[in-house]
Amino acid sequence: MDDRRQPSILIVDDVPANLNLLTGILKQRGYKVRPAPCGSLALDAARHSPPDLILLDIHMPEMDGFEVCRRLKAEEALKEIPVIFISALTETRDKIHAFDAGGVDYITKPFQVEEVLARVRTHLELRRTRRELKRKNKRLKGAVNDLKNAQIRLIQSEKMAALGVLSAGVAHEINNPLNFIKTSILSLQRDVDDLVKVASLGDSCCRDSIEPRYAEMERLQEEIEYETILMEIPGLFESIIEGIRRTDEIVRSLRTFARQDEMIGKAVDIHEIIDSALIMLRNRFKKTVGVIRDYGNVPPIPCYVGKLSQVMINVVANAIDSIENTESSDPHQITIKTEAVERENRKYAVIHIADTGKGISEDLIHKIFDPFFTTKAVGKGVGLGLFITRNIIQEHNGYIEASSQPGHGATFSIFLPERQEDS
Repeated sequence: MDDRRQPSILIVDDVPANLNLLTGILKQRGYKVRPAPCGSLALDAARHSPPDLILLDIHMPEMDGFEVCRRLKAEEALKEIPVIFISALTETRDKIHAFDAGGVDYITKPFQVEEVLARVRTHLELRRTRRELKRKNKRLKGAVNDLKNAQIRLIQSEKMAALGVLSAGVAHEINNPLNFIKTSILSLQRDVDDLVKVASLGDSCCRDSIEPRYAEMERLQEEIEYETILMEIPGLFESIIEGIRRTDEIVRSLRTFARQDEMIGKAVDIHEIIDSALIMLRNRFKKTVGVIRDYGNVPPIPCYVGKLSQVMINVVANAIDSIENTESSDPHQITIKTEAVERENRKYAVIHIADTGKGISEDLIHKIFDPFFTTKAVGKGVGLGLFITRNIIQEHNGYIEASSQPGHGATFSIFLPERQEDS
């Protein structure tokens, strides 16, 4: 009810004298009054323009007041309108019947004018107060949600800033000795190759000249398993070089994750971001989960590289968690597929991440992006991963969809626009 306008009252009575009397009394007090001589007309009038209050007689032809009140309360747009019954019925059971039908008050005929006015004022004020309270509750709820979201964003921002600094520092500290090792091992490999050549030539010379010390050399070669050493050296160098290569990959991945762009940068290959995330998580899945990459022909996408890296880590880590929590001993896999699609006249790059874990039940799948919602055990998660993931994707003007069959895994599909609207 708008406090700036006259309250509207609908009076329903099949006796014209009663209608005229009540209409006159209420109009004199500044109320806007509409009379209705029967229940059906009253319902039509209420639907056309809902009043702030209804005064309702009980005994009427075709449809009595109890039935009119029940129908009013059955309609969403009308059920909150307070109904005051005015009737000559004085039995307690009639009053109980009136309240059961949805009435808020009961005035017995013949009524006193001051009593009618007092009850009208009271119930109009109650309705005004309830509406105001409802509006304030709605605003308060919105403010609480805004505060909660702001708090989550602040926590996430501080967390990402700290992780970015840490990752950048770790990458820098690893990279210096890594470059030193990489340079040294290549030089060492060349030196060992040269020494092996010299040793082989010396062995050949001793054998050809048949010197007495050759027998001593043979004993030494046998003692140190010389032939085995010669065969092991190339493999050892290959292992060292492979370790350096993997460490180099981790450093590059840390640098990608550490990027905290202030604005969406130039378009990048999302496959590189996916590969970096998989490197970061490789220790978690390499022994138990197979990863299948099915990369399509997807153009470079403008994005926040560091934030999109976190999205991939969050979603893939959830897939690993789902697989680890399944009771099946069958081989498990995560399939990451990319493709270019068009929806509603806009082009997107799509990343589908499907796992063979336990899946998500139908009654929970619509809650998984809510803040602080989690199905993990206490201490295993706080329920912010997918909420933050969705927010980051929305920052890219994209969206994420989830589908699942319980017992047959889940699929998350991330849609990222090929072009930003202002680019």
